[in-house]
Amino acid sequence: ARARIDVSPLGAGALGGSGLPLDPARTAELLGMGAAFDNSMDAVAGRDFAAEYAFVCAQAMVHLSRLAEECALWASSEFGWVTFPDSLTTGSSALPHKKNPDIAELARARSAGAIGNLAALLALQKGLPLAYNRDLQEDKRLVLAADDLLAGALEAMTALLAGAEFHPPRPDSWVTALDLAEALVERGVPFREAHRAVGELVAVLLADGRNLAAANASDLAAAHPAFRDSDLERIDPSVSVARRPAPGAASHASVREQLKTLRNLLV
Repeated sequence: ARARIDVSPLGAGALGGSGLPLDPARTAELLGMGAAFDNSMDAVAGRDFAAEYAFVCAQAMVHLSRLAEECALWASSEFGWVTFPDSLTTGSSALPHKKNPDIAELARARSAGAIGNLAALLALQKGLPLAYNRDLQEDKRLVLAADDLLAGALEAMTALLAGAEFHPPRPDSWVTALDLAEALVERGVPFREAHRAVGELVAVLLADGRNLAAANASDLAAAHPAFRDSDLERIDPSVSVARRPAPGAASHASVREQLKTLRNLLV
């Protein structure tokens, strides 16, 4: 949002500019801002910049809320995929052994406030005549509150994740069903046909009480004539991950490049 809202309103006056020989562009330059206003009434009355920044905060908080939900879910006894340090969790009021991921739960909760600030800013503007109205003094409180919510949540969630110890389970072989379908597609089989063939293979395996890792060459041949014995290698989840090297995809090499890009952005 920075490039879009980096506009100086100085020189717009109360409404229609000034009769004095002001130089808004020079003022903006001296302040280190990217541009001066194009229309004096908009500079005084518009709060697009405030609403846009509040949206950025709200959307970032929604992303953090989803991350927080994963943290809380993964930390539960049902999952047990992550453990957070005692210093960043609280004890249960009833269960002596339980560690509550309060940071995650509060970050998730505070996203509601960020969404509310954005909604309030939009509602604040909806019935105002041109140009400035005293109602607009309320924008400061809402923008600063949105900024505070995001800053606090980012700091807290950063600490929580820095102290996390992950315990990922081995992936189930069922996650490679798509890889089998893609093997057929690579040989010219339409995806809908490949999808159906793998679905029928899965149904047979389930009926026999087997998972995909237990499939054999005969099972593949019965599901579709285009399958090959070598396709059994694709049932290995590690092979499945390695087969996704495209930029932005899930292979280890691709994820390392994504992390590298993110680190460069943060420097």
